[in-house]
Parts: sequence; structure tokens; C-alpha cells
Amino acid sequence: MNASTNNPLPKTIKTLLCLCLGLTLTLTFGCAGSSSGPVAWQDEAVDLTWPDPPDQPRIRYLRSLSGPEDFKEKSRTTGVLHWLLGEQQQDAPLLTPFAVAAGRSGVVWVADNGARMLFRMDLDRRKIDYFQEFSGRQLVSPSGIAVDDERHRIFLSDAAHKSIFVLDAEGRYLDSWGPPQGFERPAGLALDPAGRLFVADAMGGVVYVFNPDGTIASTIQSKVSPDGRFKRPLSVAFGPNGEILVLDAFAFRVEVQDTQGALLGTIGQLGDAAGYLARPRGLAVDGDGHVFVSDSAFDNIQVFDMAGTLLMYWGSAGRQPGQFNLPAGLFVDHEKRLIVADSYNHRVQLFQLLP
Repeated sequence: MNASTNNPLPKTIKTLLCLCLGLTLTLTFGCAGSSSGPVAWQDEAVDLTWPDPPDQPRIRYLRSLSGPEDFKEKSRTTGVLHWLLGEQQQDAPLLTPFAVAAGRSGVVWVADNGARMLFRMDLDRRKIDYFQEFSGRQLVSPSGIAVDDERHRIFLSDAAHKSIFVLDAEGRYLDSWGPPQGFERPAGLALDPAGRLFVADAMGGVVYVFNPDGTIASTIQSKVSPDGRFKRPLSVAFGPNGEILVLDAFAFRVEVQDTQGALLGTIGQLGDAAGYLARPRGLAVDGDGHVFVSDSAFDNIQVFDMAGTLLMYWGSAGRQPGQFNLPAGLFVDHEKRLIVADSYNHRVQLFQLLP
């Protein structure tokens, strides 16, 4: 970053400013001195529920988030930000979001491996931040994210760096984690109630379990595959009684194990009809034991019970609310909102799970 030649700054001040701005680019919108109010969780202009009447509605569409445009005041007409040193930075929208998560604060975190960025979307404060590097390492393929509310930490996996970045609640770098022999390609992340971090190593074929201090607690292997390896574990989630669910994408199933590692069953199998899986990418479970699986071949989300029975599905190819284009990561927050990384529609969609 270069300072204007008409208004030179001392070299030491320039260096400090560049270091601060280089690690985190922050986009904040609102009128100075006025109350801008939060971004509404629900778009009042859209009223969509699934399944269609006369069936009882189970899912309600809330809104979509595509980037800074969603956080601007309506009176704002320009998308250009002016930086301290006189330069300009264009707004950075979502490109191909892959993983999503949220904590009790209501902040939505998005790992975008197309943009090579981590987005922090704070709807209540009408603020969006994005991060491009941590500890001098540029993000290359951010592919998993988890929020630790108890310890105020964020975990971000980068498949290319083969590492887990540990951040504070504002996105500042704290540490990096990995097994002694290293990851092959870390992907989906999940935290259990004890604060242990579960990491699906997509190419390694196992799930690593880390203690809250970063030490390895154990590994989880497949109880279905003869060699004990998952074919392509992409995501991990937990059932209402502590069950461990692993989305094994190349096996076209979700494997369900109990807390002791015993096989309880599987969900899904290869096929091209409802209840089957073709290109599963995302996994989430709510407190009632509803299992949500996104499929980028069907461009939909299917809902199963813990025994693998299909309960419902919704979605089709398209850009309208409730439609998808290669949906990926899923997350259910504490308000029973389902967050969906709608990758090739360059957005995140929010849905409310109804009683």
C-alpha cells in the first residue's frame, strides 16, 4: 500500500498502518452519529414455507446474504470505501461460500474458498468483516468453521495449508492446530458440548478429535468400511444424545456412531431419487434429531430422522429464494435457524425450523 506523494507519512507510521490493514480488511456501514439498526433476520417481502399446503409447514425462508450490499444503509449509493492512506477498496461479496457456522451472539461466519476469505457477518450491529490472512499466511482453501462460545474462539480449517487456525471472537489469530503427522486435507469442523474439536480429514479418511487445549484426544474411523477408513469425510455433526454423525461423501451416506464409537446405523445411499444421495456436501442436526443433508447434484436439502427415514426435502436448481446452485455447508444455530452455503449462487440462505 502506497501513501499519497502529496502527503507523505513518516516511514514508521506507514509501516504500522500497513501491517494493521494488511491482516484484516473491515467493511462497516452506517451513518455516523445515527442509529442504523440491525439487519432483519427475515425478509418481510418474501413469505415461503415448505412443504406446500395443505401439509403443515416445517421450514420458513428468512433471507439471503451475499455480502456488504446486505449491510448498507438504504440511502448508501456507492460501494467504494476510502482507506486511511487515500486508496480505495471495492466491496468484497461472497464468491463460493463453502462452510458456515454461528454462535450465540448471532454472528454468522462464512468460509469462502473461492474468494479465499473468512467473512464475519454481524446482523445485529450491521457490520461485515472479512479476513484474508492469519499469522502471515494467506488463506487458500478455507473449508470448515466452528464457533466455541464457551471459550470465545473460532476454528477455521484451510485444506491447502493443512492446518486449523484458532482465532478469537473478533477474528484475530491465536494459534494453529494439527496432528503430529499433519493433516492430509482438513475439511468440516464441529464442537461437542465438552469443547472438543472434531475435524474431518477428507483425504486422510479419518476424523480427528482435539481436546480444548489443542492436544489430540482420539481419532474416529469408519465402522462400515472394511479398512476402517472413510472414503471422503466432509462434515461432522452431533445427534441429540451425543451421537456422532460423519458425512462420507464418496460412500454416499452419513455414518452414525454412539459416543463409544459403536455403529448405530447409516443414512442415505447412492441413487437419484428422494431419500438417496448423489453429491452430498453438507450436514447438520437439530436438537430434535432431524438430520439435514445438502446435495449439490439435486440442488436440494433432504431431512431425515436419526434412523435414516426421509421426512421431507425442498429446493431445486435456480436463484430464487429456496432454490440452490451447488449447496454445501449447513449449520443449525441456537435459535433453530438453518444456515446454508449456497455456493454457486454466491450467497448464504437462512431458514427457520418451525415446531
